[in-house]
Amino acid sequence: MRTIVRSGVVVAGTAALAASGLTLVGPAQAEPVGLSITDIHYLTMDDLPEEFPDELFLPYVAPFCGIALEFDDATPGSDYRLRLSPQADVESEAGWYAEDQTGYGYIDCGYGDDVLVDGQTYTITVEQLGIRGRVVESTSREFTYDEIDAPVDARLEVAGQTLEEELPTGKPIDIAFDGAWEEGVTFHTRVVTVSEEDWDYWGWGFDSDFRTADRAAVATAARAAARDDEDVAVVVVDGEELELPFELVVDEVTTGAPVTRFSLPHTAGDSLAFVSIRAEKADRGSVYLGWDVPWWVVTSDPVAQFPAGWIKNPGRKSGAPVAGSSVGVTPAVLTHTGAVSGVKANYQWFLDGKKIPGATKRTYVPPAPSVGRHLTLGIQLTAPGYFPRNGSFDFGRVGQRSVPAGWVAAPAIRSGAPRVGRVSSVTGPALTATAVSSGATVYYQWFADGVKVPGARSASWTPTAAYRGKNLTLGIAIAKPAWKSLHQTVSFGRIG
Repeated sequence: MRTIVRSGVVVAGTAALAASGLTLVGPAQAEPVGLSITDIHYLTMDDLPEEFPDELFLPYVAPFCGIALEFDDATPGSDYRLRLSPQADVESEAGWYAEDQTGYGYIDCGYGDDVLVDGQTYTITVEQLGIRGRVVESTSREFTYDEIDAPVDARLEVAGQTLEEELPTGKPIDIAFDGAWEEGVTFHTRVVTVSEEDWDYWGWGFDSDFRTADRAAVATAARAAARDDEDVAVVVVDGEELELPFELVVDEVTTGAPVTRFSLPHTAGDSLAFVSIRAEKADRGSVYLGWDVPWWVVTSDPVAQFPAGWIKNPGRKSGAPVAGSSVGVTPAVLTHTGAVSGVKANYQWFLDGKKIPGATKRTYVPPAPSVGRHLTLGIQLTAPGYFPRNGSFDFGRVGQRSVPAGWVAAPAIRSGAPRVGRVSSVTGPALTATAVSSGATVYYQWFADGVKVPGARSASWTPTAAYRGKNLTLGIAIAKPAWKSLHQTVSFGRIG
């Protein structure tokens, strides 16, 4: 019995082979001689060509169950078909491997009400068809279909409550069975999630919608199917790894019992989940169990603080809190578990305890008006399904960077005696190329007895009679916006 728990169809067996484009054409039609079935056995993954790795049937396990057979034909033709008696409305396919000179046949175990009946003895007939579709030769064998003893039904539960359409994150989800599995069975259990966007693009099954007309060629290229370091399924096509858009939550082969409990990470919220099991045993018919309608994954409400152990380091401060210069923190360092659990760091800068609008990056450049104010950075670490964890970095008061004395390449040189009606002036100071490229500017201000001379703000000034006898000095400032200026004084003496 093949078990399909929910509505819809999972294409399997011969149907999957046909969808994958496997067409093997033999030589031209000849007179029929010597058609005979040489072997009949239960269909397993070993019957499939090596270019059909299990990964091609993601998001499900390969849903194969049924009967496989081989036949010989001394005069092989191009077309064959299979018949069952008593009749069963199941998928079947027959053909001829021209290279190996061997005939093959597959009978799918079926789904819904149309299934191979456990314990039923079937007469399996291989028919060779002529060019007009008429039977030119046939041969038959009897086969009793004996299937693995399996539960009559299955469901998904959380804490004993049956789930209908949604699966929660962060909670143990049980696969519960009505009835028992036969002893000695090997199970392949697969739980997969995929985003709704990727599912809309890829469609129902990877191999059924690979965006190529030659699916058989793609299947051949995909024989190198593997999993990368993050346990994500990949296939190799034309020498290039292609990551499939599926997250493997469970992908285990066990003997004796299938995986019966799993949980979905909080990062899977708002995605689709698929659950399927294939049960196999030597000399018995396989059983496929699957929920072929996807489950919607819903992020559970927060129930706990995410573990502090997920955070190796929340970040380190870098830079000094001075106006016009970048200051900030390095990225938070998480454990692997923290990363896959979706921990994210959110930032907010504050001046004197008040939010700075728009300042939500790891770094910030304090403007000149922030000088003297207290600068802090708030950090909030979040993960889906967990309460946030808050913290802060204290940077202290915002200061000003000073223009370095090294930006002056040569000091100012004075000229002219301080006399009424005679020009007094300076040449320089000369600034370095670094100072010039950084936007540094030289400013002047003349003083008489320490009092500013109104309007005297150039490198030269001519004293008037009103300033006779006063002490003349020139103040020089090398300034850069948002920086502390570098001040110098040149003394000229008493004005004569």
